[in-house]
Amino acid sequence: MTRPGGVKASDGFDDKDLRIIMAMREDSRTPMGEIGQTLGISKATVSRRVAKLEERGIIRGYCLDVDSSKLGVLKSIVSMQIVGSPVSHVIEQLVTYDEIGTIYKSFGDHNIVCEVYTVNVDALYDMIQTKLLKMPSVRNVEVDILVERMVVHRNADIAIYEGAQGKEG
Repeated sequence: MTRPGGVKASDGFDDKDLRIIMAMREDSRTPMGEIGQTLGISKATVSRRVAKLEERGIIRGYCLDVDSSKLGVLKSIVSMQIVGSPVSHVIEQLVTYDEIGTIYKSFGDHNIVCEVYTVNVDALYDMIQTKLLKMPSVRNVEVDILVERMVVHRNADIAIYEGAQGKEG
């Protein structure tokens, strides 16, 4: 059975891979040897597994988690319904706006959801009025200003994957 994203249980993805991902999520700067020691495998084995996870696109990269509010930057979620043109055409224009950090294609009431960064609410309003709503295909723009981020289950995706694995077997 293929998982979302194309990972099959038979693809050699196992519990050690999951544990490596979980350890790296906690701190991606943890030395491979330390992860190996915790898991009871060698540093070389951890390195090979990480390389394979990267090759397969399961690990897509490593990032720094910055609290933008402490920089004096407002982070918002802006959702847009697109009518009359392909979503890809709207995305081509959105990527040119410096305020947009991340774009998600979505299903539901909105076709696109963006993480938008501005210095304040007035700048956010101005960006929406002068950029987003000027795009002919953009309809039904909704905004949520993010106040605080709370990671509740850092490895929720892993838990769901493991639960689905149990149902297969």
